[in-house]
Amino acid sequence: MAKVKESLRTCAQIMAEFTFGLNYDSIPAEVVTSARRHLADSMACALGAYNTAAAQAVRRYATEKGGCTDATILGTEQKVPVGLAALVNGTMVRYLDANDIFILSRGGASGHCSDGTPGLLALAEQSQRSGEESLTCLVASYELQGALAETLHFREHGLHPLTSVAWVVPIVAARLMGATPVEAVHACGLSIATSTVLNTWLRPTRTIPMIKSVAVGLVLERVLEAASLAALGVTATEDAFETAFSCFGSVPESPIDPTAVEQLGRAWRMSRNMIKRYPAQINTQAAIEAALGLYQKGARAGGVRKLILYGHRNLCGGVQGSPQAFAPASREAADHSTPYVMAMALLRGRLTSREYDEAPWETGEVKALMAKIELIEEPARNRALDAEGMLGVRLVAELTNGRMVEITVRQPKGHPDAPLSDADLLEKMTWLLKGQAPVHTPEQLLDVCSRLSTAEDVQQLIETCNATPA
Repeated sequence: MAKVKESLRTCAQIMAEFTFGLNYDSIPAEVVTSARRHLADSMACALGAYNTAAAQAVRRYATEKGGCTDATILGTEQKVPVGLAALVNGTMVRYLDANDIFILSRGGASGHCSDGTPGLLALAEQSQRSGEESLTCLVASYELQGALAETLHFREHGLHPLTSVAWVVPIVAARLMGATPVEAVHACGLSIATSTVLNTWLRPTRTIPMIKSVAVGLVLERVLEAASLAALGVTATEDAFETAFSCFGSVPESPIDPTAVEQLGRAWRMSRNMIKRYPAQINTQAAIEAALGLYQKGARAGGVRKLILYGHRNLCGGVQGSPQAFAPASREAADHSTPYVMAMALLRGRLTSREYDEAPWETGEVKALMAKIELIEEPARNRALDAEGMLGVRLVAELTNGRMVEITVRQPKGHPDAPLSDADLLEKMTWLLKGQAPVHTPEQLLDVCSRLSTAEDVQQLIETCNATPA
């Protein structure tokens, strides 16, 4: 087990020092702009999931449990205790698999930094924090999660990347609550000891249940409890990170990773977060784009004899390319299925949240098209994934008229190497909110987030989310 020298600050102390020392005016302009875009995207993702079964279940639980009227359940005027608001809103942000994701400097992706946003927004509302303070804390949350993701590759140790939210968001929550840096360190220690997230639901031989999204809400509820208890004087270990790292065999000679954690505030990682274009697992994004490219070239499902997709292991293998992926049995499994999202993109010429309504994966039409798809894992693409983070694909279509059509995607749209434009983001938010909110809501969300400054602006953001369809 790695020993912590008394003369060294612990990882949690470094993170708390960064978080509590961060000022809105000291954040680079491009980082603030990115934070505003990610906030708007997250709110649209939450509202888009309002009517899903998982959201309805946790919303019913929260409203029936009741209690203090601290924070708003998005999409309603109902106020509940801050932890319950985080439970419901966190579930909604994650449910559609449309929210952003952190792209590692090497290899593929890690966790969804926006998973922490609903908890922070609930606290900002409860504590009547300004828009600038809320954005500052949002940036801190993204930066801490990014640094931790570069330090410990969670999946290699059987953990889900949601662990990042559980481990670092308590520090940011403590700031929003008005706690001290010392109390923030104890909040972190409480949460690391009790809220580490095992990866129990992403397995190639099993369908994916609702826990994929509800886990986010449950973690956020625990995170806010840890911060609240620490603010009341409950203590924990200050070296919880170092203890966890040593348990996983990481950072064997040092309690911290100096290239990630100690560079907080100097090497900004906000731009490494991908705003996804499609509501599907990160590794399938390029495959969707390739299938849509085929559609745009005039190919239709009825005219396809065979589709061969060449990609890396996280696309053509694992959960996304397993035999189970060719027969998804739930909404959660469908958005992690490479053949399903490809089939729907080619059948409908789009891939939005509507492509999961009424279980299309059970229809003969979809099953027949998935059966024509072959996934081929290429060693060269695996090497490019590991060395350069390349998530691209090559799709070869053999049509019934004898033609061969090939589509190549280097990096999927939305990736930090190919970011979404403002028009792209508005388009995404528009289909997310279609039928869920008034038609002008996407533009209003972008506008409010673009000028978020005062406490009144934070309240306006929440009220914008609570508008009902016209």
